[in-house]
Amino acid sequence: MKHESGFKVSVVMPSYNEKDNIAEAIQRISKSLGKNLFEIIIVDDNSPDGTWRIVRDMKNPKIRLIRRMKERGLASALATGVEAARGDAVVWLDCDLGIPPEEIPRLVKKLEEYDVAIGSRYVKGGRETRPWWRAQLSLAINLFASLILGFRIRDYTSGFAAARKKVIDKIKLSREGFGQYFIEFMYKCIKNNFRVIEVGYVYGKRKGGISKSDGNLFVLLRLGFQYAFRIIRIKFGFR
Repeated sequence: MKHESGFKVSVVMPSYNEKDNIAEAIQRISKSLGKNLFEIIIVDDNSPDGTWRIVRDMKNPKIRLIRRMKERGLASALATGVEAARGDAVVWLDCDLGIPPEEIPRLVKKLEEYDVAIGSRYVKGGRETRPWWRAQLSLAINLFASLILGFRIRDYTSGFAAARKKVIDKIKLSREGFGQYFIEFMYKCIKNNFRVIEVGYVYGKRKGGISKSDGNLFVLLRLGFQYAFRIIRIKFGFR
């Protein structure tokens, strides 16, 4: 069942070495949104596996490829794509299919009543299916974020959201770090009194490709400390 809305939707996906996923992700997004799809923006950091070439060769007028030759990083890629979006609603998510593209219309439909809709693992209907140690680290970061920034948001590290264009125009996504940008974005949304809702969804295991965050335990713990420091920076405003 499709959740159709009156929005023209821009979908932004960062990509790096996602040749195994990108075509399927684009196809599933197109099918899910149907006539509501305005554009799909792929921001590719010149993937050595040729992900950008697959996107280019699809020759779909609704697909926009931004191939970055010098700049790198998830946060800056998302910021680049979101700033380029021309729809009146903007959605962003990873293209590794851990987040089912079929969930996008549910978020967009909520924008009829709210300014921002987050795909959340920690509200009713939400679930995390990655390995327990990875899930526990994510839960710990979110608990810390809630303690410091407030319990208005349950999933501060979601990375899956739909927002009205007016929100994006007022609150620019940070270009720093990895997924920390989302914590900062949500905190600023609440501070600016935007109407925010979380929508439960099941986060699955990524399909193929190379994970940017599911590395060894040392890498994950280092990321965890980076997130914690960023949360403190966000709250108290120091650099």
